Amino acid sequence: MDTRSEGDEGVRTTTKAQSRETTAVKAMLAALVLLALTATALVAQRAPTSLTLEEAITLAKGNNPIYLSTQNDMAAANWQTREAYAAFLPTVNVNGFVAYQEAGVQRLGPLEFEGPTDWVLAQHSVNFRLAINGNSIFGISNARANKRATLASVGAAEWALETRVALQYMSALRFIDQVDVAQRQVDRAQQNLQIVNTRVETGAAAGTEGRQAEVDLGRAEVAMIQALRDVRQSKLLLAERLGVALDDDVELSSQFDIVFEPDFDVGPLIDQALALHPSLMAVAARESASRAAARQISTSQYLPSIVLTTSLSGFARQAMNESYIIDQVEGEAAGRMGNCEFSNRLNNGLVGGLPGYTNQDCSQFVATDESRVAALNANRVFPFNVGKNPVQFNASVSLPIFTGFSRQRQVSQANNAAEDAEHSRRAEELRLRTAVTNAYDNLVAAYQVIQVEQRNQELSEEQLQFQQRRYALGAAGLLELMDAQTTVTMSDQLYLNALYDFQFNLIALEAAVGQPLPSRN
Repeated sequence: MDTRSEGDEGVRTTTKAQSRETTAVKAMLAALVLLALTATALVAQRAPTSLTLEEAITLAKGNNPIYLSTQNDMAAANWQTREAYAAFLPTVNVNGFVAYQEAGVQRLGPLEFEGPTDWVLAQHSVNFRLAINGNSIFGISNARANKRATLASVGAAEWALETRVALQYMSALRFIDQVDVAQRQVDRAQQNLQIVNTRVETGAAAGTEGRQAEVDLGRAEVAMIQALRDVRQSKLLLAERLGVALDDDVELSSQFDIVFEPDFDVGPLIDQALALHPSLMAVAARESASRAAARQISTSQYLPSIVLTTSLSGFARQAMNESYIIDQVEGEAAGRMGNCEFSNRLNNGLVGGLPGYTNQDCSQFVATDESRVAALNANRVFPFNVGKNPVQFNASVSLPIFTGFSRQRQVSQANNAAEDAEHSRRAEELRLRTAVTNAYDNLVAAYQVIQVEQRNQELSEEQLQFQQRRYALGAAGLLELMDAQTTVTMSDQLYLNALYDFQFNLIALEAAVGQPLPSRN
């Protein structure tokens, strides 16, 4: 008979529902925590909404994948140096061996041996080996040279990253300013359309002139659309350089509107580039590393190799059947007692007895409980209570005499690599001389172009205002007004290009010199 009441059923149902609700709440909280952690990680990888050039360079150094992969080479170079020093320390190897042997008949050719018990065996050893040769002797200098070369390569990659970020940052600013130029073009086109519509409404101009003004406004709006697209794409490229995501509305807050007349002396700039440029220092460090490798190979191939080894080892063998150990103890005791009794009888039976022999008490050879326990304890040695084997010391010396010309080939290849590195250094020096001279020449020309384009912009703006007044009075046609509008648009664009060409060439000159330029007047 079921005695459960409806109230009990209701309580159980409510409890189950509450349990499911609690589980659901916990799962929701866990999901929210995971979502918060994910959002935090994503925010940490995004750049701030306002970004200066210095902040952009800092972000790039911490997030640009190509630069970080170059920077990771330092870890291997550091370990290579430690390895070179460790070549004068012995290597240590620990070996262990265990085995099991079942009881039974052991056969060796035609011979058979009875194995009365199972055995477990263990053998352990510690081996030391020290090898000294030409590679270990000259390996330290080679490793240190490679470390310096890696460090110089990281420095060159860092400077190149700064240059690329600065150029892309400047390019993004240029497209942002291009939006302002496009907006002025739209404003002028709207102003011209208003002037033309006024004349068309008064009957002073044909309706086709209004259509032409609308076309000109449409072209200005197309230029605005393209300018906004270029801004978005330039920010995407900047984000790629930085290695982080940039919001569409990020503000590039650094300004580079200072234009000065370049009055640098090219000679000292070239000297600075040849003395401290990161890329040249990297090439020179690689040359030094190549010469260190050539010295190591050419010398070590003719030096002897000395190898010192020693080994500490032990062996353990334990019978699994303890009754076998007891039988061995009792059998050995019985054999000793039998020998003792036989010797006593022989001594008593001979006239005068055995020379120098005195009857012994044979009861001392009887197997006792103490001897049985001692034998069992001595058997319990597996796996680490090993018996020590004699220590071994070995020394060997080898001197290469004839290696089938492989030694000469390796030395020749190493020397050729060192010479190639020297040629690369000279080529980099020549490249820097040309780069500094060309960059300075381009900077001077850009400054001169700015002066001309600034004057052209002012004149074209005056000409547009003049033609607008003439057209409003009916003294000029629509074609003259449109020509003046086109001239102003081109002047604005060319002046903007000249300003940024100056900044680009200034960055290029600093990139060629390998460091920021002296104070700008």
